[in-house]
Order: sequence, then structure tokens, then C-alpha cells
Amino acid sequence: MSKLIKNRLLGNIVSLIILQGSNYVFPLLTFPYLVKILETNNYGVLVFCIAIMQFLNIFVDYGFNISATKEISINKNNLAKVNSIYNLVMTIKLALTVIIGLIYGILIAFLPFFHENMLAFLLSYLVLIGNVLFPIWLYQGLERMKYITYINVVVKVIVTALIFVFIKEKQDINLAVFLQSLYYFIPGIFSIFFVAKKFKIKYKLIKDIKKIKNELLKGKFVFMTNLWINFYSQGPLVIIGFISGNIAAGNYGIGQKIMVAFYGLSQPIVQAIYPYICEMYETHIEKFNLFKKKLMVVSTLFSFFISLMLFILSPQVTEFVAGKYTPQLIWLVRIFSIIIFISILNTIMARIMYAMNLQEILNRSYSKAAIIFVICAIPLTFWFQEYGMATIVMVVESIIFSLNIKNMFAFKEAHRAYNV
Repeated sequence: MSKLIKNRLLGNIVSLIILQGSNYVFPLLTFPYLVKILETNNYGVLVFCIAIMQFLNIFVDYGFNISATKEISINKNNLAKVNSIYNLVMTIKLALTVIIGLIYGILIAFLPFFHENMLAFLLSYLVLIGNVLFPIWLYQGLERMKYITYINVVVKVIVTALIFVFIKEKQDINLAVFLQSLYYFIPGIFSIFFVAKKFKIKYKLIKDIKKIKNELLKGKFVFMTNLWINFYSQGPLVIIGFISGNIAAGNYGIGQKIMVAFYGLSQPIVQAIYPYICEMYETHIEKFNLFKKKLMVVSTLFSFFISLMLFILSPQVTEFVAGKYTPQLIWLVRIFSIIIFISILNTIMARIMYAMNLQEILNRSYSKAAIIFVICAIPLTFWFQEYGMATIVMVVESIIFSLNIKNMFAFKEAHRAYNV
């Protein structure tokens, strides 16, 4: 059984490495091309559209990528229970998508800011719909990640080819937004049929308000934590777009994309390990504690290596991505390289704390950091544009890191005292 579990974990890690690799290769192919063809202003519109969708996705996802993944990982051998969780989560997500869509449509119609690129902002909503229809939390909880790898890689190949064929001038911004949206929308449509056929999970609308309310209450701390995280991860592009304009948003978007590419090297392991440690914590607490120590040591060394590589290679990486040598952008990327080191460790500690049912404590840490971000982000962006924003993000990640270390140590001491 132990060998089977290890093979399953290894298989999920390999699948996620391939998936993450595709997340690098295809954007690296299209990213410089889109910056060159659309130019900085229209590329800023593109990243702004996607940033808004990713921000709205916080409300639709409601933390189910954490809470539902954990529930399914614990009950993955009970098909009826998994189907029940799937029905409940999908019902909530679909209802939230409709509500948020109506609000978003009204804002686009009445706010002059959106009018110049109204069609682009409307088309970008396909990103949100695709995310809702594609239940990555289900695949993660069942530890069947190879299926999402197949689906996503095929879609990326097709859509990437379409971008090179059809995006030929900067006026193609609406088409560029549409094609970028297909990265999310097509896998979502395909997944509806795949889940039913492969996993024998049939969707049924849940009308029981009590069940819906209980599920929402169960995930509220995870949702709030995700909301705080996205304040300083997706929020910056939105704030910069409003305050400093599309050029500054484009520069920040370039730096952030480079950061995400390097940060993403850790994510296959994080995503594969999370359901594994959730199950381990429920069944083998001593094994979990030993695994936790090893995980933190390896994560620290790994994140330091990634950050150091980006810091050293920032001139070459920036020139490759932006198509020209830009000293200002290099310094922006170096700030992001420091953020990578801290944020990888924060992500690892957050998953450990979720597995240990410490989501309320974790939420308090992130809420404090988010308040600091809200207070400081706008004035720093006014004064220093994208550089001020990157600096406050680095400060916020450092605060969270300190609080996570403090909370994990405090829980360890309390748990030891309890056992004595």
C-alpha cells in the first residue's frame, strides 16, 4: 500500500511538472510575440483584462481549490461522497458566476473607463467561465492529475498556433483577449463530459439551501485568505492600470510573468503533495510531522536556488522576454526574485497549516498583511509607479513569512504541551 501511494504521488508530480512545463513553454513562445505585435499599451490592456478575471475568480472559487481538494482527498474511495461534494461545489460556483457576471456587465456598461476596450473586457469573462467548468480541485483531490495534463497541453498547442496565425497587428487586441481566454474555456467545456464519462460523476443541481450555507461556512476562512492573497498578487495590476496607466501595467505585467514562471517551478510539487499531506495528517500524525520537517528544509534550499538564479540572470531573462535591454525592468525583476524566495515558503507553510486545520489562524496573518498592502500600495504607486508596487508586495510577503513561522512554532509548542 505504501509503495502504491508513493507511486501515485510520484505520478501526480510528474504530470504536474509536464503541465507546468507547458505553462512555461507556450507563454514563452507567445509572450514576446504579443508584446512586440500589440505594443506595450495594448499588451497592458490584455494583462489588465486577465488580471480582472483572476481577481473575480477569487469570489467564484471561494477557496474550494483548498477546502474541496481536502474533502475529496479524504473521501476519494467513496464515489457517492465525492459526487455529493462535486454537486454542491459546482452549484455554488455556477450561482456565483451568474451573480458576478451580472455585476461585471453593469460596471462595463456604465463606467467610462471600460468603454474604449469594452469588447475585450467582455470577452475576457470566458476565462472565469472556463475556470468554473474545469474542476481542478476534483482532479487534485482524486490524485488523478494526468488527465488535466493531457487536456491542457493539447489545448495550449492549438491556441498557441492560432495566436501566431491570427494576431498580426496591434489592433488585434480583442482577438488576442479571446484567444487567451480559450486557454481556460476549452478545457472547461471538455471537462464537463470527461468527468461524467471517466469518473462516473454526474452533476445534479443542489437546491438545499442549508447544505449550501454549510459548505460556504466551511470554506469561509480559506476564501478570506485567498482574498487577502489576491489583494497583493492580482490587485497590483488593477491598481497600476487605474493609477499609472497601461504602460506601467505592461511593465509590471512583464516582471510579474517572469516571477510567476520561476515561482511556478515549485508548484507541481506543492499541488501534488497537498492532498497527500491532508490524508497523512488524518491517518498518520507522526509520519506527517517528520515529513513536514523534511519538506521545509528542501523547500528552503529549492526556493533560494530559484531566486538566486533569477537575480543573477535577470538581464538576460528580461532582454529575452521584452526584446530589448531595459535597466529599469531588470531592477524590477530583481525585486521579484526576492519575492519568489519568500512566497514559495509561504505557500508551503500555508498548505501545511491547511492540512492541520489551522485555516482561521492563517487567515488572521494574511488579513493583517493585506491591510498593510491596502494602506501603502496606492501612495507608493503614485510616487514610484510599478517599482513602489513591487516593493510593497515584497514587504507584505515578508510580514506573512514572519507570522507563519511564529504561528507554526506556537502550534508545535502547544501540541507538545498537550501531549505531555
